[in-house]
Amino acid sequence: MKSSSVTLESEPQSESGYQRRRLLQTALAVTAGVSLHSLSAADAFAAESSAVGSPHSSHLTSSRMNSLMQDAIKACIDCHSMCLRTAMGSCLEQGGRHVEQDHFRLMINCAEICQTSANFMLSNSPLHGSVCAVCAETCEACAKSCDQIGDMRECADECRRCAKSCRSMS
Repeated sequence: MKSSSVTLESEPQSESGYQRRRLLQTALAVTAGVSLHSLSAADAFAAESSAVGSPHSSHLTSSRMNSLMQDAIKACIDCHSMCLRTAMGSCLEQGGRHVEQDHFRLMINCAEICQTSANFMLSNSPLHGSVCAVCAETCEACAKSCDQIGDMRECADECRRCAKSCRSMS
């Protein structure tokens, strides 16, 4: 994969300018399909952020919130990867119940909402709490569907971890 670097010359050299520049670079990397694990975006976000402006988190300290958000971002990225890899890999290979419309659609929807939730948190959107609530609900439904299909424990467990983490952000 071709790697590209984006520099934003117009950003101020302040800490907040650096944070915005880093978030934009991360968002561009996500859009380009670069693995967030290789960028350590969740780690970078937590280390660089000094405060989270979500009305849903006003009772938490900034450092605690950064830790919760870092965990939620990682959980969303991991769940996105697991659902997409499982749906496009083992589910398609096994066929039968694994590719029934409702189940397969739910797995793809779960992967997508997890990616969207991670993106909303990475961009420090004031709407991340609402998106995370939908993500938690979707992940729970996906885990239940995986349990009903059977032979999908790893995917179901990943969805439950993500749901729990996203609930802490909503």
